[in-house]
Amino acid sequence: MNKYQLRVHTIQESLREQRASLLVVSPGANMLFLSGFSDQSSERLLLFFLPQDGDPFFVAPELYADQIMANSPFFRIHAWKDAEGPMQTLACALAPCRQTARSVLVDEGMRADSLLLIQEALPQARFAPASPVIRRLRMRKDQEELSLLAEAASIADHALAEISQLRFSGLTERELARALEEAMVAGSAEGIAFETLVASGPNSALPHHRAGQRRIERGDVVILDFGCRVGGYCSDITRTVVCGEPAPDVRAAHQVVAEAQEQAVRAVRPGATAQEIDQIARGAIAAAGLGERFIHRTGHGVGLDVHEEPYIVAGNPLTLEQGMVFTVEPGVYFPGQFGVRVEDVVVVTDSSVRRLNRYSRALQIVR
Repeated sequence: MNKYQLRVHTIQESLREQRASLLVVSPGANMLFLSGFSDQSSERLLLFFLPQDGDPFFVAPELYADQIMANSPFFRIHAWKDAEGPMQTLACALAPCRQTARSVLVDEGMRADSLLLIQEALPQARFAPASPVIRRLRMRKDQEELSLLAEAASIADHALAEISQLRFSGLTERELARALEEAMVAGSAEGIAFETLVASGPNSALPHHRAGQRRIERGDVVILDFGCRVGGYCSDITRTVVCGEPAPDVRAAHQVVAEAQEQAVRAVRPGATAQEIDQIARGAIAAAGLGERFIHRTGHGVGLDVHEEPYIVAGNPLTLEQGMVFTVEPGVYFPGQFGVRVEDVVVVTDSSVRRLNRYSRALQIVR
């Protein structure tokens, strides 16, 4: 039994426990995780069905049939032709369970038009989110997944070391983002994990500022938040640098954030809760009088999606377990002036924690 068959077997056991008849996933991380194949979501209906018992199957455009056969161990494919549309093929594929399918779990990322077609084919069914069944399986990474995550983190680290030798002053944010992306691809990444964030000067006070055409100037604080994919798995790292000599308030803020991150990372272990890690980071920043400047959660899970469970946030009582992977990324932001954020991806080990990012977390001065 290969890893995909084992994952499907585990999901089917959960379906039986929850008395759910069927689980349906659409293109994206869940489909790739469970079947070994996925593609970008589009107007063409492409779905992977896991019945409570029996073999999983695809309903897919015929143009995908050969790709599915080459990448997935599940060879039952109900292929539909563009000229005919998917409805008749979907109805035939679901005919055996039309009367018995009472509870159907669906991928939250599914397109509305796909869900409406499934509802038309299974009018007796009740529909609910699939995440409660899938998320625990995806949260705990196996050794192969951890190796891919570590490689993606290493590529990001090396890309940062390479571009740190550039002269930042005079570059636009977009030019610097492109340099980071090219360095990661040159380092054997499949591509970027998400849109690279380069936020300079007052833009650094905007936590999710997208790289634009602003030119970096001497004295600017620059936040670099980026990552890549290896084998489908993501990295995500943030470092704050200064173009020239840092002002005293920038140094002080960075020291607070770096110490908060260090305290939170040290607290990660099996048995701790997600909200405890968030509180440790938040408490350290609040103790320095900057609590109101920390305006986002402390972290998020990383895997086939760059944002997935577990979420390291107040109110999340989830107990951390070996194999869980997530970011620790406290930050403080001063609107109109500057911001600071430090982020690493960490893994919960059998007794403690391991950082996947090795690049220095010290405040770095660039030209």
